[in-house]
Amino acid sequence: MTYAVAALVDLDDFMAAEQARGRPWARRQLGHADQVVRAAANGRPGAMCRPQPPEEWLVLLTGDDPDALMSDAAELAEEVRARMVRETVWTATVSLGAPSLASGAAEQDARRVNDYKLVLGGDRVIPPPPHGTTDPPPPHGTAALTPPVRIEQELARTVRAGDRNGAAGLLARWVDRCASERDVDPRTLRNWLIGELLFVADVANRARLADGSTDWVEACARLPIEDILMVGDIHERSYLHIWLRETLGRLMPPPSRRDVLALAEAYMAEHYTDPALRLATVAGAVSASPFYISHLFAGERRTTFLRHLTGLRLRHARRLLSTSVLPIDVIAAHTGYPSTKALRAAFRRHVGCSPTEYRRNRFQSGP
Repeated sequence: MTYAVAALVDLDDFMAAEQARGRPWARRQLGHADQVVRAAANGRPGAMCRPQPPEEWLVLLTGDDPDALMSDAAELAEEVRARMVRETVWTATVSLGAPSLASGAAEQDARRVNDYKLVLGGDRVIPPPPHGTTDPPPPHGTAALTPPVRIEQELARTVRAGDRNGAAGLLARWVDRCASERDVDPRTLRNWLIGELLFVADVANRARLADGSTDWVEACARLPIEDILMVGDIHERSYLHIWLRETLGRLMPPPSRRDVLALAEAYMAEHYTDPALRLATVAGAVSASPFYISHLFAGERRTTFLRHLTGLRLRHARRLLSTSVLPIDVIAAHTGYPSTKALRAAFRRHVGCSPTEYRRNRFQSGP
């Protein structure tokens, strides 16, 4: 009876390196990796090596003793991994399938094992699952039902600001954090990510039905569901980061100047009573630079950030002075001024009188 064991050699971060250094460089360096894998395979009787473009090799070992085959495959994997570091610019992950009576089944098993590279990371040998199971166990335990952290609030703010790179970076960091969780497996991680991508589609889609819900027909026309489900074919986290940037580029419409300004104004209207509110705070909240926010206020409103903020605070102060008997120091605290002195200075500079004089004049003149 002849058994087969497959070792799948997968270069780490190939797509990211090709994008950063260019295809000619990547192809030249790929040749060195090919020599390493072939040399390791040729040193073992009965081993067959098949390239799997663009950056994988399948090494198939056959024999009548499954235990000896697994031992030989493990030695091959460690040799390839060590020589790849020593002789090339790459690192590699080598995934081992369990012994099988069919070479096709052995290859499928190695690919199933290689899927765990998404959560384990690269530059390692991934062994086959324990006897009698179909998948490797989760890296640290049983898969959790919910992510360890939730990012919807921050993600929504970034998406509404139209910051595609910011949203992609946020999701990439979140994926890395989730992958390090003790109970996560590739299937669970992908399900969480697909959920976040659908959340982005919901937030980004401006087409709404009569009841206010998302027009998913329009949303899926811009980014078909099968494109999102392509994440199931990705087992390299660096490539997943690239895919996220490309996917969010299609999923999120580019922001207009007025969209960003409206978000900044809405944030200021909600937080102007905070004495610590600054331009940098607002810029960070809407995922834009302080310079850009200043530029928008000057170009679109013919004013400055500080004047707009002062206007919000003084309108509220005038309303309280006209409709209440609250002390001036309490009104200062309610309108974002750190002291009565600061409120008085703002009133004299922009209204032309003190808060006390303004209140007296309003009460004398009547409603």
